[in-house]
Amino acid sequence: MKKILASLLFAACLGFAGNACAAVQEFGPDFARFVIDVKDWTPTATPNGASFLSADKSCNVVIAVDKNGGQNAEAIAKAIAQQAGMSDAQEVAKDADTYTTKGTIQGKETMITVSVEGEKFVCVSITGDLQKGADFIDTLDEKK
Repeated sequence: MKKILASLLFAACLGFAGNACAAVQEFGPDFARFVIDVKDWTPTATPNGASFLSADKSCNVVIAVDKNGGQNAEAIAKAIAQQAGMSDAQEVAKDADTYTTKGTIQGKETMITVSVEGEKFVCVSITGDLQKGADFIDTLDEKK
């Protein structure tokens, strides 16, 4: 009886562990897949990434990966901000491979970060609760 009970407890623990890991999902184009923990977020896959809405709807995060066409992070980020209709765009951070701008899109505070790596770029846009979005992005990783 003890062996059966121990086996059932072990199986239950494995089931709970599987549920905890089930929140990590994979997105992105074939040449640049990524994983992120979507627990408490509603994901919507797109051809080049995904959009994520927080459970309380206070934050929307968009992650997109594409070829950079030889452009640097600053040029890509500024083009995306302009195309999205960002007003009052301000440079937040800039280095050789990453550019971050912050402003307002449709009345909501938005931060756009573009990182260039080789021939691809990753764009992360956070709208609404920027801290909540930043905490969510901390779970982002390239698929190994």
